[in-house]
Amino acid sequence: MALDANFVLGVCGMLVTFAAYALSQRREKLVGIPVMTGYGEDHERAMVEGTLKYPTTPFVVETQRPFVIVPACAFEELGRIPQAKATLWGVQKQEMCGDYTGLFQHNIELNQALRLHLHRNLANTVDEVENKIDWVFNKELGSPRDWKAFRVHEVTVRIVARLVAGVFVGARFARDDEWTRLSLGLATDLVYARDAIKKWPTWFQPVVGPFLKDIRTVNGQLTKMAEMLKPVIENSVLEGAHSINKTVYDEQKIDLEHGGGEPEGTFMSWVLSRLNNTDPEVIARVQLSLSFASINTTTNALVFMVIDLAARPEYTQPLREEIEEVIREDNVQEDENGVLRLKQASLNKLWKLDSFMKESSRLSKNGITNLRLVQQPIILSTGHRIPKGTRIAFDTRSVHLSPRTQTFSPEYNPPENKQPTEFDGFRFYRLRKMAGKEKLHRFATASTESLTWGYGDHACPGRFFADCELKVLLVELLRKWDIRVKDPTTTNSETLRKMRELVVVVPRDAEVELRRRKF
Repeated sequence: MALDANFVLGVCGMLVTFAAYALSQRREKLVGIPVMTGYGEDHERAMVEGTLKYPTTPFVVETQRPFVIVPACAFEELGRIPQAKATLWGVQKQEMCGDYTGLFQHNIELNQALRLHLHRNLANTVDEVENKIDWVFNKELGSPRDWKAFRVHEVTVRIVARLVAGVFVGARFARDDEWTRLSLGLATDLVYARDAIKKWPTWFQPVVGPFLKDIRTVNGQLTKMAEMLKPVIENSVLEGAHSINKTVYDEQKIDLEHGGGEPEGTFMSWVLSRLNNTDPEVIARVQLSLSFASINTTTNALVFMVIDLAARPEYTQPLREEIEEVIREDNVQEDENGVLRLKQASLNKLWKLDSFMKESSRLSKNGITNLRLVQQPIILSTGHRIPKGTRIAFDTRSVHLSPRTQTFSPEYNPPENKQPTEFDGFRFYRLRKMAGKEKLHRFATASTESLTWGYGDHACPGRFFADCELKVLLVELLRKWDIRVKDPTTTNSETLRKMRELVVVVPRDAEVELRRRKF
């Protein structure tokens, strides 16, 4: 029986595609770089012992997608390497099924928008967070006068999702329950989609990916969210915000649903100024890429900070006193809606709170930072060649927990500071009180000894916004709420911190008890 010519051509085309993709995925082998074997799933121990065994050379930790851990002597050179050679966005695209969902596809433009506009507009952005903070807390926590148990992750992710929507999408989206539901559902379904595609051989993923149920579920949600974003996108496009040469933007787009002149689509305008594309589906996916990353990062940090506050009640009163002192000094007032209007300059004076946040993050963050996907071969100063397609990272735990690191050495610290392996919420406050160190050791600091945010040109471009956002959240919590845990010995950042493939798994079931303060 004669075969249909189109069928034959289709099969041949598919085979050619397979062959081309397989060839494109062939990776150069790592040469002369030792591999830490025999550790099973204990990747953190493999990394820590690898750093001790190979302090001046890179080594491999055998996770599902292996990491090359680079030595501290290479931090400086890799911190300045161009994005074209090694990029975080490539990892995000890989992990979040970007080839099949459209997420993390326009990463250069997104990075430019963050670096160019977000920091410049930080004061206005803080105002937007403060506008919504009281309403969001009431919506998600209610007003319990007696102690009430809450799952920390469940409430914090909803609070953060609403605030992120209000800042990066549009003011009315902070109050939109359907948008919140879709945002949080997307975060969960993306994990399922990632796990589903990983079950297939790499060379077959481009063929099977678009047809997987989990991938189609994610794309269905993205399409719904893109439809909801269309009015905001079209408003920005009509105003000419998409012009690549435009440098001045109208940041007071009116919220048509609720009025009041709140900024609507401000970040959308920033993205459009960098992106030469006005397709709502494309723009929506760029917007959602940022929202997804921002919600996850902020929520993960906040969960551990809240747990540490609840488990360490000795810090509550000093933090509250500092907040009230700054309010008095700066004559900070509440507006007619009862919203405290702390400016960025006032937030920067909260040294004790800043220190507590930094210490919580130091002990609860991922085991690695500056995670990058190598786009072009790199030759390290150690002489080792890192081929294209390799994932590289810095070992943060060995830096942050070692007394050999200057920041944590006995010689550098005042005598009352604890060992780096112990929690000391005011560690960095005391350091900053020392002459010449006032501007060092801040929560948003990115250095070779403070790696929470990465380092160098690859440091997180949104860290200054995250700094302010977290402070506004914690000020609201400390001023208006009492907080506790039933058993501080089992519910704290040290006991709840678990790792999977060198990434912290945030405790989903951890509970704290909250009640409205009685004045």
